[in-house]
Amino acid sequence: GKWTERNEKMAAQASPPPSGTGELRRGKWTVEEERFVERVIRDFNNGTLQAAPGTTLRNFLSEKLNCDPMRITKKFTGESSIGKRVFHPCDDEAAVEKSRREIAELELAWRSKLEKQQREQSSSRTKPSGGARPGAGGGAPRPLPRRGAE
Repeated sequence: GKWTERNEKMAAQASPPPSGTGELRRGKWTVEEERFVERVIRDFNNGTLQAAPGTTLRNFLSEKLNCDPMRITKKFTGESSIGKRVFHPCDDEAAVEKSRREIAELELAWRSKLEKQQREQSSSRTKPSGGARPGAGGGAPRPLPRRGAE
């Protein structure tokens, strides 16, 4: 799609907490998040990621995803283990630029999905429950105790 300066700046920034609460992201991985991470890992391994030499993949991902590094470790175990991989940049500036643009688009798709999920969660919390809860009345109201009757 069209690439705007606003999107470019947004994607280039370090990942703030998607919810704006300062909390680290936890839990289920979205399809968009997995696509973003797969591309980051590929470009990290190819040396085309926009990252400082010596950056570890685990730390880069935990910062970008705003999550505990252990969430990354748990996701990538066994054959797909990322271990302590360290970034070594390549010299192909065109490849690095292409990678940066494509990763920014994937990151934007993931962040949009997160925002959509957060909107849906907050709107479902504000809706009435729709049914009587067990123990929430249903019978005749109890009379209020009279003052001085104790």
